[in-house]
Amino acid sequence: MNKKIRLFLPILLLILIISYLLLRNNAPEEKTRSVFSLKPEKIDQIEIWTSEDSLLLRLIDGTWKIPVPIEWEADSTKVNRLFEEVFAAEYATTAVSSGKTALEYYELDDASALHVKATAGSKSVHILFSNLGNSWDYFRQAGDNQVYQVKNKVVQYFQPQHVYWRKPFTLQYWEEELRSIRSRHAENDFTLSRDGSQWTYTDASQSFIVPFDNFGLVKIISILQNFSTNILADGRDQQLLQAFQEPLCEVWITTTSGKTHKLSFAKLDKDRHMLMVDDDSRVLFQVSFDTVFRFMRHAEVFKREFI
Repeated sequence: MNKKIRLFLPILLLILIISYLLLRNNAPEEKTRSVFSLKPEKIDQIEIWTSEDSLLLRLIDGTWKIPVPIEWEADSTKVNRLFEEVFAAEYATTAVSSGKTALEYYELDDASALHVKATAGSKSVHILFSNLGNSWDYFRQAGDNQVYQVKNKVVQYFQPQHVYWRKPFTLQYWEEELRSIRSRHAENDFTLSRDGSQWTYTDASQSFIVPFDNFGLVKIISILQNFSTNILADGRDQQLLQAFQEPLCEVWITTTSGKTHKLSFAKLDKDRHMLMVDDDSRVLFQVSFDTVFRFMRHAEVFKREFI
């Protein structure tokens, strides 16, 4: 009897395993579908808005840009994430709820939701998203009251404030690319010239070698390696342009390739300083006074042998 039981148990276990595998393989799988029924590579315009803010992104000459109110290149990292997490997202086709009451409960009415509209040529898809504090979002198609669930957190990461979508303005020069930096302001007009690893300071009354790791020099080189701001202004504003009639400081940066770029700094008031690049007034950039002051230091600062 014991021998029969010992033979039966492995057979029973094998039957149970086979049955489980058959049931799992034959079980109906819930269908999924793309949230946006557009080919991502064909999308050429994106609109994102809420009841308070709006953002327009447009593909111009192969580059995503924010065309209004000031045309500016969009942050490619942010745009790529939008394509990966939103336009490539899929959802289970079983609705979690429907009807007008559901739209109010899931905050998917027009006034409460985050709207995302993607356009590809003559085709467009308009989706409304919401989040109720969960680790997933809800959405519906515009004009429909069927509510679905999507795992991606669209509402949290893709709000339409321009400051989060602009490519940070960047002037980037590595030290080995620099030939000279000339600064002119009310109290002086001086030039820092590079020959290999050696920098020389020159103004109308003196010339000397700048010590290695000098505080003033290091501060200038560090800002030129990562010169960025997210605060832009429309240069058609006459008040802003008037400030540049008497700039606080003008800087000419010459590279080893022979190119020279001009930076003009102007003071608007005690809290705001603006930058114009190469006398192009179409777009102006707000910078801190610390940024401007780096180019206005007294000659004695560049003589010090410590940081």
